[in-house]
Amino acid sequence: MTTSIDWNAVRDEAVRLLQGLLRIDTTNPPGNERLAAEYLADILAREGLVPELLAAEPDRPCVIVRLPGSGERGPLLLQGHTDVVPADPAEWAHPPFSGEIADGCVWGRGALDMKGTVVMQLLALVLAKRLGLRPRGDIIFCAVPDEETGGYKGAGWLVDNHPELVRAEVALGEVGGFTLHVGGRRFYPIQVTEKVGCQVRLEMRGPSGHGSQPIRDGAMAKAGRVLAALTSQRLPLHVTPVAERFVRALAQTDPTLLGLLDPERCDAALAEMGDAGRMFEAILHNTATPTIIRGGSKSNVIPGTVEITIDGRLLPGHTAEEFLAELRNVVGDDAEIVEVRHTPSLTEAPTDGFYHDLEAVLRDLDPEAQPVPTIVTGVTDARHFARLGTRCYGFAPVQLAPEMPFWTLFHGANERIPIDGLLFGTRALFELIARY
Repeated sequence: MTTSIDWNAVRDEAVRLLQGLLRIDTTNPPGNERLAAEYLADILAREGLVPELLAAEPDRPCVIVRLPGSGERGPLLLQGHTDVVPADPAEWAHPPFSGEIADGCVWGRGALDMKGTVVMQLLALVLAKRLGLRPRGDIIFCAVPDEETGGYKGAGWLVDNHPELVRAEVALGEVGGFTLHVGGRRFYPIQVTEKVGCQVRLEMRGPSGHGSQPIRDGAMAKAGRVLAALTSQRLPLHVTPVAERFVRALAQTDPTLLGLLDPERCDAALAEMGDAGRMFEAILHNTATPTIIRGGSKSNVIPGTVEITIDGRLLPGHTAEEFLAELRNVVGDDAEIVEVRHTPSLTEAPTDGFYHDLEAVLRDLDPEAQPVPTIVTGVTDARHFARLGTRCYGFAPVQLAPEMPFWTLFHGANERIPIDGLLFGTRALFELIARY
């Protein structure tokens, strides 16, 4: 089947489509994803498909299109988002909305997160349409706005207002499928579950006064102690079944990783890993990261209140109450928890027949691939689609070289995707549609 496809031409088409999408600035906030949605809809319409644009807000539409299957099984949903996080051009080697090609990569904000994946998904669907494929289930392509600020005006709105358009048996979204190099081997983590968010606002209080007369144990001093504790102490180790399976798989090539699973050795093992340990720390602990601090309004006035916002991330199966108890053990009596915003949990997707198809596709394209299920430490739109009973996987395959670790580019400066990696993902998603 794939022998009839000119993959060199597909690679060039993928690059061209991605460059066009990257050049549309959809920084969220404010988003303004309409031009990106219309760009994708025009591509689909030219292929004889019938896309729909639906929007919670006029400038923020979703794009949905369906390739009919035989009806022997439920639909496969390919879901992605068109908004991106901010980018400071001063930090980039190439302008973040240029779509420039350099060093064998397409550069731009969203190249990995996740306009590159959206292009892979769209082109895989288009290739199936061109070849007249008729999978056993419908294939739904859905590109939504607003994922970077919670998805409530995109995926969440669709699920609440048009569930019939996106209800599926299985769904594929962002993060999983990238190459992870460990011990000279190529692993491909496949997301089967993810952490959930729990944003917490802390308040530190104390007497206010004139800045000329220091207050040694006021709100600022308490905030300093809270920040020091949060940045120096970890919350307790929790080894979930998925995390254990992930670590043990990688430990086959690097046995020192087994120390991560031992409460007595975990901290030392993470310390030895340096920056490389950030991913492992996050999949083995609930985390509480201070991200915003507010206090004071005038240079000569000591504030009586200081606020710290915590980006909390909970492992599957953990409640907000359990997390808050762990947080209180760290911050002690210096802070009062005044606001909690908790995201509902996501059900773990099974490693069954469909998961085995994901593994098989990766091994067909890379015979040395070592697929492994994993937990993703961020929060994605999968949690919205999962409310419809859909089994959600993170599967956006990109083959990366060892010198290009995925997480350094995700939300970072100089985000880019290798052209060969873009083709790799397009082929993987097409092969999956062909198997469906």
